[in-house]
Amino acid sequence: MSRTRTHVSMDAELQNPPALRELLEAAVDTGEIQSAVWLVSDRGKPIAEGVVGAAQPDTIYDLASLTKPLVTALLCARLIECGDCAAQDTLGKWLPALRDSPYARASIEQALTHTAGFPAWLPLYVLCGNPGEALAVIAQTPPVAAPGTEVVYSDLGYIVLGQLLERLTGQPLDASFDELVAHPLGLTSTRFCPPPDWRYRVAPTEDGNAHERRMTEQLVTDGRLANPDAQARLRRYAGWRTSRIHGEVHDGNAYFLGGVSGHAGLFSTATEVWKLVQVFLPDSPLLRPTTCRWFTTNFTPGKAEDRSFGWMLASSPNATGVGLSPTAFGHLGFTGTSAWCDPQTTRVYVLLANRTFPFRASLQDVRRSFHALASSVGNHG
Repeated sequence: MSRTRTHVSMDAELQNPPALRELLEAAVDTGEIQSAVWLVSDRGKPIAEGVVGAAQPDTIYDLASLTKPLVTALLCARLIECGDCAAQDTLGKWLPALRDSPYARASIEQALTHTAGFPAWLPLYVLCGNPGEALAVIAQTPPVAAPGTEVVYSDLGYIVLGQLLERLTGQPLDASFDELVAHPLGLTSTRFCPPPDWRYRVAPTEDGNAHERRMTEQLVTDGRLANPDAQARLRRYAGWRTSRIHGEVHDGNAYFLGGVSGHAGLFSTATEVWKLVQVFLPDSPLLRPTTCRWFTTNFTPGKAEDRSFGWMLASSPNATGVGLSPTAFGHLGFTGTSAWCDPQTTRVYVLLANRTFPFRASLQDVRRSFHALASSVGNHG
């Protein structure tokens, strides 16, 4: 018997296309995901939505790396508009811990477009004695490229940006997000560190963190960290989470940093992610139209990926925005979440799923098929 439970919208004006539903029901039945909630809009109005699996329309998901554009890039854009900083400001200008590091002359824009030279990932929870050492450990880590030369998708760069935002605003990142974004938009189910009484609404993400444990063990075996102290820390670390990760952030570094970071940690529903995404479109309620052009501009022409201000462009070779215009922009979250915006067709696509529970699965083909199908919803002739 199928394990799929399908929820149909009560709004007669919204569509629940069979092809979309069947695609995601199949992903549930094969175990790729436990659940999914999706929403497609056109000209600022939802036109299709649906739910499959063990979820409800208001289920809250760990957005993982969707935090990067929805929090960090958005707050950077707001502060640049206000004149609190400039996109070309160097990281060393604002962060003393980086001033003698190889990243001192990398710019805010380069960090936002993953061209600052930061490595993709390190288990800071292993390499740091406490969260306050994170910037110092990153500063001592050799770069993988000179600033501005290559696109290397990096959690570390966005962790740095999160701390830069805290220095600029003088308050924690989650407080700035609440004040400058969540409250003005009327978001009530979007936040870092969801309280315990929200747990029943939150989709689980993994039983333990075996994936990051394997990544850390690989650092030991391949010898990428030449520092003897770092190697010793990696070998003796025993602080792995083994229970079900449910209602707390999945990402190990975000968990170590108290659940609040520039690269991961935000939780939300499909409807509120959709409301957040509207902020990046030309009729944004929070940003100027000129600022919104940054999100469709390719800041990395000729490089491995086409990156705009905090987002990937659909013109990028490995983008999942199939069927979207080349200047459409989007982002994925490791846990199974994604959001894409197509200003040319006025469409927004939100797909929230939990692909890491009960085990990690690849959703690339499902995501591409979802966008290809969703882009034709409501189109005739």
